[in-house]
Amino acid sequence: MQKSPVENASYLSKYFFWWTNPIMRKGFKEKLRPSDVYQAPSKDAADILAERLEKEWDREVASGRKKPSLLRALARCFIRPFLLFGFLLYIGEATKTVQPQLLGRIIASFDPVHEPERANGYFLAFGLGLLFIVRFLLLQPAMFGLHHLGMQIRIALFSIIYKKTLKLSSRVLDKISTGQLVSLMSANLGKFDQSLGMAHFVWISPLQCILCTGLIWELIDVNSFCALAAISLLGVFQAFLSHKMGPYKAQKVLLTNKRLALTSEIMENLHSVKAYGWEEIMETLIKNIRQDEVKLTRKIGSLRYFYSSAYFFSAIFVIVAAIVPHALSRGINLRRIFTTLSYCMVLRMTVTRQLPGSIQMWYDTMRLIWKIEEFLSKEEYRLMEYDLSITELELKDVTASWDESSLLMTILGELVPSSGKIRHSGRISYSSQTAWIMPGTIRDNILFGLTYDEYRYKSVVKACQLEEEEHQRVEPNMTKYSNMSSPGKNYAIIVTQTSSYYILYIYVATSESLLAMGFFRGLPFVHTMITISKKLHQKMLHAVLSAPMSVLNTMKTGRIMNRFTKDMATIDDMLPLLMFDFVQLTVVVVGCILVVSIVRPYIFLAATPLVIIFIVMRKYFLRTGQQLKQLETEARSPIFSHLIISLKGLWTIRAFERQAYFENLFHKTLNTHTATWFLYLSTLRWFLFRSDIIFVFFFTLTDKPGEIGIVICLAMLILGTFQWCVATSIAVDGMMRSVDRVFKFIDLPSETPKLDKSKCSDLIIENVDAQADSSWPNRGQIDVQNLTVKYTEGGHAVLKNLSFTVEGRQRVCKRNCSLKYKH
Repeated sequence: MQKSPVENASYLSKYFFWWTNPIMRKGFKEKLRPSDVYQAPSKDAADILAERLEKEWDREVASGRKKPSLLRALARCFIRPFLLFGFLLYIGEATKTVQPQLLGRIIASFDPVHEPERANGYFLAFGLGLLFIVRFLLLQPAMFGLHHLGMQIRIALFSIIYKKTLKLSSRVLDKISTGQLVSLMSANLGKFDQSLGMAHFVWISPLQCILCTGLIWELIDVNSFCALAAISLLGVFQAFLSHKMGPYKAQKVLLTNKRLALTSEIMENLHSVKAYGWEEIMETLIKNIRQDEVKLTRKIGSLRYFYSSAYFFSAIFVIVAAIVPHALSRGINLRRIFTTLSYCMVLRMTVTRQLPGSIQMWYDTMRLIWKIEEFLSKEEYRLMEYDLSITELELKDVTASWDESSLLMTILGELVPSSGKIRHSGRISYSSQTAWIMPGTIRDNILFGLTYDEYRYKSVVKACQLEEEEHQRVEPNMTKYSNMSSPGKNYAIIVTQTSSYYILYIYVATSESLLAMGFFRGLPFVHTMITISKKLHQKMLHAVLSAPMSVLNTMKTGRIMNRFTKDMATIDDMLPLLMFDFVQLTVVVVGCILVVSIVRPYIFLAATPLVIIFIVMRKYFLRTGQQLKQLETEARSPIFSHLIISLKGLWTIRAFERQAYFENLFHKTLNTHTATWFLYLSTLRWFLFRSDIIFVFFFTLTDKPGEIGIVICLAMLILGTFQWCVATSIAVDGMMRSVDRVFKFIDLPSETPKLDKSKCSDLIIENVDAQADSSWPNRGQIDVQNLTVKYTEGGHAVLKNLSFTVEGRQRVCKRNCSLKYKH
């Protein structure tokens, strides 16, 4: 990757995102490749962020408090930029409360009674336009900064969770599934990237409500309480819905973790599942869990729909409560009506969207932080007593009950004896029961983080009988492996290590078992989307279980699990409501433009070029944005693949003391993902920044107070809603990438054709001779001639021209490339 231009960019270039212009042009003209993505900024490097947070967390642990606080550790790391961006956000939001005042003065200046003040009206209109400009000049960098800060928090948490995973004791690991860890790091921690933008509204919104209520009081006196009461009722309604969602969410999390744990175990043991023909059984087990999960998803989706719809149906509710009583008691005054209406619009957004969203964000974030605190406080693996005065392994007065597995795990320190001591000198090398290799080249696996020594490397290759495999490769040392392993490569790792003695885990087990319209108009839409999500999951699971191993061997487990975790969570929880919001917001914006155009038809002609420019600019952005989003998804999968591989080989990693090496590999995968995600955030903000500039020009004046009120009021609504609409459209487009990736898995080739039940009867043959003739053979025989096997289509043959015979009553037992015969 080339160095990011943002490192040397000027302040203005960073502020207006000019430094992204080269990648935008390149993405529009041609297909982007991973090499086109800039490096992540140095301050976003995973090792730097992890070191900062780990230092503060260790400080919390050493403070002597009863319970260390991860929130305090995060605050000490990131509180300064968080407060700075919050201040900018507050100033930008404060301009919304000044705009209605200027609107009222403008309307009053166009009243025939105040004809001498007409000139002041134009200056006030210019000031109102400046407020729009100031608002987006403050909000855009503030929101980008908060999203960037959320990304940094996620990276730091990813790193310390991974490091803690490498330290967990075997007792703790037995209670944690791979699926749970993947879910924690994908679906949960991923929320920091987007949700941090709502964090400051928990204090900005109440201040805004108090200020707006006081200003409305000056306009309509006691009738202001009618508007406040109406909006407060909406807030209470949303709080009730949020309370009802709590238990459903907790139940859904349990079911999701259960489904992902089972899915992860199946994906890690697909060879065994297919060997025993358990595809249908496993599919049924997951399908039953998914059925219960979808029921809860429907309930949560319904409550979320009503929660979200409060914003859209509240407009007429608030207007009637505020304006009608005042009009009946005091008469109609255009200045007061339109000013009050503008304040009500501000209150509507604040009470029904920003405040509930920020409260929900803090609630979810605190629950997640407590969950991570609990994880970071779990029991760790303890190093064995190290004594250089002895020359062998010594077990002294040890009391334990074990088989060969427990004995070896106790020697490694993975299990703690009930009493007695275990001491050793030097270093231990270990070969796992399950032949395990990490994704990478043959050389990477053999060296396992050590410096390359040509003589020792070639000696290891020869000792482990890997010369033939070396000669089969075009670039043997650099050939990549992922999910395939063999005893030769496994033993090569331990032979390479210059250890004092070796433990070879020679296993005898042959197999292992697996674990098993109007207010309601959008409701059918949401339920239909959830039903589609259910069908997509069902078809994708069936496609993966039915796919041939030649296809699955080319995929890392993390990539497969990413479809079942991140992508399905997106389709389940976020896509239905976001798509509905996008439709609603589009209708609102288009409706406002049409009303303004009806009042003054020439405005429609003035707005048409702006709309065309926006459509062209959106297309220009999406050509690059979609490619960056795809690259970001591809860069995310190795993170979870590395986590899964590390968990599977954890005993081996700890036996060779290679935790630091694997942490470094994990940081590299994080940095690769950070580079694409940061670039996507920057290009997205480039587009939103310029969208605001375009629609700031959608501002004009007429010569009648009633019409000027309608035009400016609706123009303010457009400017307030349009960015939300644009951001939602981009989010929906990005989430549809998840649907596209799921469909790619659904289209995987099937290893067997569909069963034709009409022809099943032809396979049943009644052999009468077998009953009458006593000389009928009582045993069979398997004869294999010139067998050639490839893991992948077009790949190298792992078996060539193999011939053998299996006689009757012989059994062939196979487990991870260890072949044994029993008579």
